[in-house]
Amino acid sequence: MKKLVCHLILPCLLTLSGCSTAPQKQAADADPVKPETVKTAELPAKPFAADSLYDLLVADIALNRSQFELALEKYLVQAHQTRDPGVIQLAARVADYVRDNSASLETALLWIDVAPEDPKAHRAALQAYAIQGDAINALLHASWLYAQEADLDAFLAVTSIQMTDTQTKELIAAYQSLNLSAERQPFVMLARAILYRSIAELEIAEQTVTEFLQLQPDNQPGVLLLAQLMHQQDRIDEAATLIGDALQRHPEDRKLRLQYARLLTITDLQQAIIEFEALRVEDPADQEINFLLALLLHNQGQSDRAMGLFAQASQRPSLSADSQFHMGSITEGRGNITSAIKHYSQVRFGRNYLPAVSRLTVLINQQYGLSAARQNLQRLRAEQPEQAVTLFQIESNLLVSLQMPESALSILSDGLNSFPNDSQLLYARSMVAERQDNFALAEQDLRALIDQDENNASALNALGYSMVVHTDRQDEAYRLIKRAYLLNPGDPAIIDSMGWVLYKLGELAEALKYLQKALALLPDPEIAAHLGEVQWVMGDSDAALKTWQQGLQQAPGYQAIIEAMDRLGATQ
Repeated sequence: MKKLVCHLILPCLLTLSGCSTAPQKQAADADPVKPETVKTAELPAKPFAADSLYDLLVADIALNRSQFELALEKYLVQAHQTRDPGVIQLAARVADYVRDNSASLETALLWIDVAPEDPKAHRAALQAYAIQGDAINALLHASWLYAQEADLDAFLAVTSIQMTDTQTKELIAAYQSLNLSAERQPFVMLARAILYRSIAELEIAEQTVTEFLQLQPDNQPGVLLLAQLMHQQDRIDEAATLIGDALQRHPEDRKLRLQYARLLTITDLQQAIIEFEALRVEDPADQEINFLLALLLHNQGQSDRAMGLFAQASQRPSLSADSQFHMGSITEGRGNITSAIKHYSQVRFGRNYLPAVSRLTVLINQQYGLSAARQNLQRLRAEQPEQAVTLFQIESNLLVSLQMPESALSILSDGLNSFPNDSQLLYARSMVAERQDNFALAEQDLRALIDQDENNASALNALGYSMVVHTDRQDEAYRLIKRAYLLNPGDPAIIDSMGWVLYKLGELAEALKYLQKALALLPDPEIAAHLGEVQWVMGDSDAALKTWQQGLQQAPGYQAIIEAMDRLGATQ
């Protein structure tokens, strides 16, 4: 076939920069493969067959039109036919961009076949295998990069691939079998220690990293890992001493100081503040440090400084929601409801989203009335339908707190119309119905939950306890509570239910054992009401009065205790 010479394969081939050494970095993090970012590839003159040039032209046009699948198809074919490194790299780049993991691995292996000494090719293979969760094959390329390029980050990054415990043990053995130079071999121990920690074999992990530190005594990752292992085993003082000693030898090491400061938040808050202040002096724009320091200062009552630091930290998108939540809490505590509403309204995601909405709802009701609070929740449900179930519950909680249980039942029913058989809404409605003495509705919802999951211990216990309170079906109630207890024998609420149903069945001695155990696990006035009644009926009036008094100290005027004492003729 006639050959054509193409000095620059195509006018818009990309200049490629290779793959990241971090195996779990997503391809989308790379520079986008888009027409406006295309640059001419500086490649040596090389002849291409007419059919290859045609396919490359089609691929190039498809790339400019954002038809990435077609572009990838053509580049892949020509990568194999031409075996040209530039074409292979471009195919790899497009495969990464469209997240075609199979094509990424295919191009990476072809790249290595064509250029076995190119580190970029091995990094591409490492990333492709890591994305597929194939740690053993990823290690082959990571170890090559370590041996040839001294790339320790790539060597250790394999340990972060998500694996089962069995796969992790296989990877530990694979690391152990590597044949590295004497200079590089110690870091095999560090990798193995990281992996042992990931499968909770903490003692072996500690022993392994300790052996590593005997060879590399000032290795920062090793010191940090050992401190983390000590922390996990509740040896906080040892961990702090270890990091503190390392910090004396390397006072400029920011990672060591940060870890030291974090440990001190458990053992010495004032010293922790000093360490975080030092970190902030080094870099006032480090918003993570500003946020952590603000938390400590807020905890110590220094809300003015905390507010300023939270405001700075909120400039970082990942810290904005949490910072706004804490600023809302501070301003609410100062009685500045308008400002608190403003801050809570800025919390639109994250772990504090629902607590923020709960406080926001209460404050809007307080400041602008119930209608405004409910309208805001309705708006939030429309804007964030994935949170709608919980937002229905927040509205129900507000209505219950305002002594509007019928409205609470109505809004929960609306929620169930939108989300039929949702377990959270069924349970919430059953609890409101039970407090309204509407046992029929409570039983209906709890049985629906049990039909969904026959091992739902909370639903079994709630239904059994409600039967004890509202019906004379004590034997059936006992069977339900017994099932819940067998499923979750450590739950003090279930233990309390066991004691109470046994009391109702006349098994006083057994009831006493369960109720004493429940109160020991959870000092709660409801449990105290039950235990005190059993003690009183068994003739131990002194113990009963003491139990009730303890419950009333915890919750003065608690109705269940007062009612029990009045009914039994006990005097305070």
